[in-house]
Amino acid sequence: DEGRAIERRSIDSVHWERLQCALNNNPPDLDYLENIVSQEMTFINAMENVALPNDICEALHQLSSLLDLRNKPPPSIFVVRSIGPRGRFRLQVTEDHLQSLLHLGLPATCVADILGVSRRTIYRRMQEYNMSVRSLYSTMTDDALDNEVRDIKSRLPHAGYQIVKGCLEAEGHHVQWTRLKASMHRVDTEGILSRMTSMGCPHFLQHIDNNHKLIRYNMVIFGGIDGYLRKIMYLNAGSNNTANTALQFFLDGVRRFGWPYNLIDPWGTFLCSNCRIERLWRDIWTGVTHIYYDVLHSLEEDGSLDISDNLHLFCAQYTFLPRLKADLAKFSAGWNDHPIRTEGFLTPNQLWELGMLQHPIRKPETFEENVAVE
Repeated sequence: DEGRAIERRSIDSVHWERLQCALNNNPPDLDYLENIVSQEMTFINAMENVALPNDICEALHQLSSLLDLRNKPPPSIFVVRSIGPRGRFRLQVTEDHLQSLLHLGLPATCVADILGVSRRTIYRRMQEYNMSVRSLYSTMTDDALDNEVRDIKSRLPHAGYQIVKGCLEAEGHHVQWTRLKASMHRVDTEGILSRMTSMGCPHFLQHIDNNHKLIRYNMVIFGGIDGYLRKIMYLNAGSNNTANTALQFFLDGVRRFGWPYNLIDPWGTFLCSNCRIERLWRDIWTGVTHIYYDVLHSLEEDGSLDISDNLHLFCAQYTFLPRLKADLAKFSAGWNDHPIRTEGFLTPNQLWELGMLQHPIRKPETFEENVAVE
């Protein structure tokens, strides 16, 4: 017992000297003091055999709690309830916080939800503080805006509306969507044509391409898709990759649906992205092409198919090409009737009919007179 008492007095002396050294600084170094208290608390928790006085342990706990409070920011009060001489209490929104939320570009409904008040309260406080959403927009001229957009497009040539608006916001220019779209139409006309969301009519732009996943076996898939409606105009397969074959499949789509205003193809007919058809190839690979790819490669690996033998290739085409065409036709029919989430779950066929009611496409009276094939 006497040995433990001596050990405890020694420990108490060490603790007291360290704390006294930290407290004697003028002004006190709170970071150093917090570090000392943290070490002492860890030491006390580890000392199971040596019991320290309760008043020392309690004092250290209280000091640790006080030091923790300084790291917690004071609560921000944005909405204050004030009681007047009569009627219901008044919700007073702080002017600085309301202005900061509006400068973020948040709509009044969102600001009201954040502050827990009604939208009418936000409008009333904006009127009291002489705030206006219109006053937050940039007053730069159209020429200055075009120069800013042109500078952004020079650095980010494939940027769309969202990215360009974000870059303008980062530079401190809060511009209305209508002004931004008009400026981009003036500055980047070709780029706008590649973004189908801005083209509100059928056949405005059609994406065409051919797929070479099965070219090893002389089987090529040809397809065309409407850029705005995502409706497949034609989808078929052939035994060669000639321009005449591609033209015939394209004309099959023209006979069924009419002529497109513009084309995007991988050969440079129109200088913009061919993303619609590239995305379609991925779905066709998942649903159709990979089956034939795996079967034909398996036959080749087993020695049942020799691609250097023309007779073997003819037999492969004779066997698989009609089935491939039938599967592509089924895929095309299913695709044109699948709901699109971003279009309110309407199908491409439904969008086509709605679009044709608003922007009808006149079919040529005599098809052969409008097609010049050498």
